[in-house]
Amino acid sequence: MPIYEYYCAECNGVFEQLMSAKRASEAQPCPQCDAESRRIMPTEFQAFTVRDGAPRRIPDRGTYWHFEQEVGRPVTETVQLNEHPDLFAEKYGPEKPPTAEEQDEFAEKLMSRLDYEENALNAGVVPTDDTYQRQNMQQFVDRTRKTAAAAEALRRKQPNEASTPKTRSGEHETPKKTTRKKKEES
Repeated sequence: MPIYEYYCAECNGVFEQLMSAKRASEAQPCPQCDAESRRIMPTEFQAFTVRDGAPRRIPDRGTYWHFEQEVGRPVTETVQLNEHPDLFAEKYGPEKPPTAEEQDEFAEKLMSRLDYEENALNAGVVPTDDTYQRQNMQQFVDRTRKTAAAAEALRRKQPNEASTPKTRSGEHETPKKTTRKKKEES
């Protein structure tokens, strides 16, 4: 049943009443002075729809809100505290490919983990599953996969100085211009 608002002219008051739509147009007694009160248009109106189990204001554009900013999807992946994945990418830029040091560190962690598991199995003990370490390793692998194209583009973009030998002056030799004489017309 909906809630309707009524205005009492005797005590100049507005009150709400829950009743069926069939009886809503009838005058209702004021709770203060018991005088007949007429129905008025609502002073506060909030229309909403329900999407994904939560009430949404109308018009519902199908977007979500994250700290007063409109975003296209809810938070469904891990990011820093109070950040949204879409806004995080805009704020800090795209993910960077892992550096050589990070790759070496990852390989070292992986080898130590494999050594630990091998030693535990040889000792007849079930190795413990470090979920935090596994999650960090999975995030690194995912980051490597996501940024593989960017890493390849960066590798190709690097200047030729690393592979081209330099002269004594430290500068690359510029190709000499050839001067050809024009054939004389006879």
